[in-house]
Parts: sequence; structure tokens; C-alpha cells
Amino acid sequence: MTVFLVTGVTGNLGTAALRSLLVHVRVADVRVLVRTERAAAEYAARGLTACVADYSDSASLDRAFAGVDRAIVVSSPVLDPSVRTAQHRRVVGAAVAAGVRHVVYTSGMGARHDPGHSAAEDALTESSVHHAILRNALYTDPFVDRALTQALASGVIQSASAGQRIATAAIGDLGDAAATASIIMPTKQLWELRGPAWNFEEMATALTASLRRQISQEEVSDEETGPFAVLFPLVRRGVFASESDGLAELLGHAPASISDVVHSLVSQLNQDQHENEGFSARKR
Repeated sequence: MTVFLVTGVTGNLGTAALRSLLVHVRVADVRVLVRTERAAAEYAARGLTACVADYSDSASLDRAFAGVDRAIVVSSPVLDPSVRTAQHRRVVGAAVAAGVRHVVYTSGMGARHDPGHSAAEDALTESSVHHAILRNALYTDPFVDRALTQALASGVIQSASAGQRIATAAIGDLGDAAATASIIMPTKQLWELRGPAWNFEEMATALTASLRRQISQEEVSDEETGPFAVLFPLVRRGVFASESDGLAELLGHAPASISDVVHSLVSQLNQDQHENEGFSARKR
């Protein structure tokens, strides 16, 4: 029996990786790492072995990795670089010490400029463990989520991109890629995972088609883009414009386009609204 461990399963990427892995692997062969007893109980109810552990607690990591053959390690959400760096070194060290045969680490584009990602990548490269480092692109989904909210409210989506293209990737595709890399144990160790590049005019066109109403795009200041403000100066410089073949290679098919992600999220929104309307009708 091959035992798989997935970390970060309460987040978007870890959830996607776990969902994809369970398509191919028996529930009994999958272990998840969570940070609370409540989360552990929820996953245990689904038949999964759940280990309560924290990237800052070496003893808990040793227990979680004991007996694991393959691990999907999702990077820490902690923003403090010094804490994140120590966490990543600790979790890779625990995996190596436990004798894990293959580690998939979800890194990020431009990882060598990120102390946390660099620490994890270096720890894996310097170890003897078989591994795959997945340098994930920015997620497409948050861009579409924000634009969809704006489109429904005003019919106008905003950006400070100056028409520049962005090569992002759908969270679902990145989860599938992580699961695939864990299953097939590729000999290639470093993967740049990016989907098809797009711009905000193309997103507006996709929203127009999916919502069946005219959606336009306008340029605003960086500050007016809210949480995306830090990204747009880099977008305008073309930092995120380059595509790569790695994601398609791991998936075995073309990654989701901006139109695909828009259509998926609009369909999910419509389904949620339909279910809510049905629930309200039953209560009356």
C-alpha cells in the first residue's frame, strides 16, 4: 500500500489537490494534515486519516509524516518571511527524516525572490529525496471573482494593466497537476506551471458571453484595484506575461483559458443562486 499525505487541505489549492488525488487513489490510502481537531474530525468523517500538525511544530510533523510514502506539501500561508522560511525547512526536514519517497512542493513563480519558497526548494534540492517542485502561476480565479462582482454590480470591470497580458492558472488545474506529480513521480524536478495568457479586454468579452449582457473594461489607478494594487505595476512590466508548457505537460491537456474559468465561475454562481432560491421556497 502506498500512503499519500496532502497538506493545506483547508485552503483552495490543497482542497483541489486532494479532490484530484481521490479520483485516482483509495480514500484509505490518503492522509491529510490539518491544524485543528475540528478539521480532523470533518475529514475523518469522510474516511480519511487526519493528522493534527503545524509547520512550526517539529514533533507534530514527525508524527504526520511517519509511514508516508508520497507527500504533496502546500506552501505555508504565513506572510512573515522569517517564520515561513523556518516552517518550510522544518516540513521538508520532517519529510526527509521520515523516509518519504517522493515530495511534491507547491512553490510559486519567481520563487528565487521569495525567501520561503527558496528555503523549501533548496532543502529539497540538497536532500536525497525524490521530488517535484511546482512553481505555480498566479491564480486565475481571484481575478475572475473580483471582475464578476464588478460586472454584476456595474457592467464594468477595472484593472491597471495597460492592456498587458497575464499568464495565470486555474486553481483546479494546479491541484490536478500536484496530484498527477504525486502519482507519476516525474523524473523532471522543476516545473513552471502557467496557463494561457489573457488580458482584461478578453475577460470582459468572456463575461459578456457568460452573463449575456454587455461588460466593458476600464483602466483605473493601482490604488483603485484594492488588494491587487501591488500586482499591477509588475503586470504592466510584463513580469507575468510569459506562458510555459509545464502545466499542459503534467495535465495531459490544455489548461483552462480565461473563458473557461469565467464560464465555470458564472455557472457555479447560477447554481448557488438556484439552490438558495429552492431553499427559500421550501421554508415558506
